[in-house]
Amino acid sequence: MYNKYLAIITAENKEKYISDTIESCLNQNYTKSLRIIVIYSKLKNENHLKKKFKNEKKIMFIKCSVKKKLPMHDQLYKIEKANNFAKDEWILLLDGDDLFKKNKIQNLDNLNLNIKKVYLNNHLTFNKNLLTNSPKTKKYKKWNIYKILFNDWPEKINTSSIIVHTKLLKKFYKLKNPYKWKYLAIDIQLVLFAHYRKCLIFIKKELTLKREGINNIDKKFSNYLKKIYWIRRYEQHNLTRQLSNQLNFLDRFITIIFIKIFK
Repeated sequence: MYNKYLAIITAENKEKYISDTIESCLNQNYTKSLRIIVIYSKLKNENHLKKKFKNEKKIMFIKCSVKKKLPMHDQLYKIEKANNFAKDEWILLLDGDDLFKKNKIQNLDNLNLNIKKVYLNNHLTFNKNLLTNSPKTKKYKKWNIYKILFNDWPEKINTSSIIVHTKLLKKFYKLKNPYKWKYLAIDIQLVLFAHYRKCLIFIKKELTLKREGINNIDKKFSNYLKKIYWIRRYEQHNLTRQLSNQLNFLDRFITIIFIKIFK
């Protein structure tokens, strides 16, 4: 009943990569059970893509007349809008510069997916033709004292590795007002939402390829020598408190100090 999938590809400013991203969905072993939505406000190669994939009835191109000012909000808005076209399906989120491995749908079909759970599969990163494993979890992050004083946030979070049923995704938008946060993307919000509801399941198999070395949103926030890195971290602490009442006292205190240090 629930063994159908809808890949939502956010394609904004991904003209260089979007064709390969779509192809990674079409090349799935079980492609018959997958639909694809490509959503964007502006795409320079829109006509070329529509012509190239004109015979693929499972692909829907959606052009949004609204483009949110903040990149995080724009991504949230486009995914919410695309989710309205879902038909009791599993939503596979996919950034327009990432790729699904060919066996992703086959592996998901072999799992007894629960519509009340959010799944996060492992991923590989690649820069040009070089593939690397995602970083291993540091041992100290598993210590209870670390989780109490600092944080217990899940790792290996990646938008293109998230699998969530359309019903739960709609519930997330309705209950949690994700537009409240200026700098938190849907991946961290949705994963923390599931983590503190105790409905997050990590799939160890690497089913997604994440592209690195490009000028994407994550790169802007990854430099801990910039104030915006700490502002986003503070928002993440506030979201954690809202979801779980956890203070993460020491980590929060350090974050506030660095916000004041950096101009």
